[in-house]
Amino acid sequence: MGKKVTIRSACQGIPCWLLLATVLIPGVPSPARAGNAASVRELAKPSGGSQRANYILAELDTLAGNAEEIFSLAQAGKMERTGKKLDALKKNAAAFDYIQDEASGILLPRLGRTIVDLEKAIGAKDRLETMRYANRITLIAATVAVPFKPPLPTEVSLLDYNGRELEIWSEAKKTEKLSGIVIRMHLAWQTLMPKLIEQNCLKELRRFSDIMGRLELARIPEEYGRLSRMVLVETDAMKTIFVKSAR
Repeated sequence: MGKKVTIRSACQGIPCWLLLATVLIPGVPSPARAGNAASVRELAKPSGGSQRANYILAELDTLAGNAEEIFSLAQAGKMERTGKKLDALKKNAAAFDYIQDEASGILLPRLGRTIVDLEKAIGAKDRLETMRYANRITLIAATVAVPFKPPLPTEVSLLDYNGRELEIWSEAKKTEKLSGIVIRMHLAWQTLMPKLIEQNCLKELRRFSDIMGRLELARIPEEYGRLSRMVLVETDAMKTIFVKSAR
């Protein structure tokens, strides 16, 4: 019981975008992004504030979707099929060069560097590294999206990201990393719970609370791996609820 109180109190007053940023590994800015970024900038500058935000959110959603597909292909051992998705991801990332604000000024260079790392992992046919860098791109995309007020709560994106992290590190049998991931998930879950209550999603709240309780009790990688799949099923259900509600 004491552990839960500590996690809940630690979450108070921490913006979700900051929680996301704390799990990014610091790095030096990368060289210019792949693709013809200049032409993309000229073609893709929406004039109005709302139009611009919608455009950026759509591009970030596409970016995260491509990264998730690369993750899934690598996880399934289909490394030969990741190249085309990587090309699409690189072209998509070039559209963000014109965004200039405090958060993106830090994170977009990190996106470029992570894409370079992902390309190297794919070239080396390293499944776990490909999964790791693809997943990190989904995290960067979610963090950059925060100022544009996406319909999907950032906490759902963070839980989704950490569900995939559980898959990676349970396969690698890194138990020490797995327990740290669960702590991060608790931080996001505590701030998401009131939003689920607002949506009257009590069944979803109970199901995910049960999963979190089981993650606290997990001790071996195989347990974390089984629970990671349950996490991803539930976050997919939450995505549908929140996106549908925003329409």
